[in-house]
Amino acid sequence: MQVDLWGNPVVRRTSYWVFHDESMSMPNRRWLLIGLLFVRAEHLEQARGLLYTCRKQGNYYGEIHFSALPKRFEGRYGAKARVARRWLQGYEQGLSEIARFTALAVDRHSPAFEHNRFAKEYLAYNRFTAMALKAGIRWFLGPEDWDSVTITFVSDAKDRMSRPEQGWTDNFETYLPYRAELDAFLSREEGKPYPGVSLQLQLQDSAACDLLQLCDVLLGATQMALVAGSHQPTKRELGAVVVRWCRDLQETRWKQQFGLYRKFNLWGFPDKKDATYSPVPLQLQVGTNHPTLF
Repeated sequence: MQVDLWGNPVVRRTSYWVFHDESMSMPNRRWLLIGLLFVRAEHLEQARGLLYTCRKQGNYYGEIHFSALPKRFEGRYGAKARVARRWLQGYEQGLSEIARFTALAVDRHSPAFEHNRFAKEYLAYNRFTAMALKAGIRWFLGPEDWDSVTITFVSDAKDRMSRPEQGWTDNFETYLPYRAELDAFLSREEGKPYPGVSLQLQLQDSAACDLLQLCDVLLGATQMALVAGSHQPTKRELGAVVVRWCRDLQETRWKQQFGLYRKFNLWGFPDKKDATYSPVPLQLQVGTNHPTLF
């Protein structure tokens, strides 16, 4: 903890909003993906303004989901895809400075994945969301040396995959705040650079939240890069952007073109030792001479 000139402790506090999305790769359901978008509270309006500017440029104001993108960018019905492309362009060109994205790819077909640990699938979704949050806090906020952080965690009220089947009660809304605060306490007890955490969870309609929709587009493009699960030109083009980002992050930092170190991150779990790993092998084939979107 820092001290002032008189030796009194100075507590460094901050507030973040974290926007959450999740996806399961089809058709074999091998990969569970958790996406989290970290935005510091004082940057919320700036980030929303940038996304809205992209909407005005594309003249499209409806809800944007990666899974519902049209096949082509051109024409009247391509406006939704053009705005999604503008959002990734904006992310690459500076939005990532204030909106940082991490994706956890859980390999459910890995021999090290313990299916018997989760009596119901939603329990796995919730546990891996907490794992992704812990890693994101450590990776993005750890170097900033905060003593405490208040997190407003925003998830889609209507499309969250981890909503259980009828008749079961999901513990997401009680489990995640408890787990986030416990992980913070245990990390600090072990002497790791990790802030104290207080988390409040909100369920919002993604149709009214562009940052939830951006998280969806980033995660959808990441899944496309990971599994190459669609032949649609728009989805493959956006997936190719993530392939380029991931390739760039494998370069030494002084050679990186996009400057996305600690701003965009994709990591996998579990490896043979039941640990996280990076880089994650990507299935989408993109040549080195692939034309840039931008």
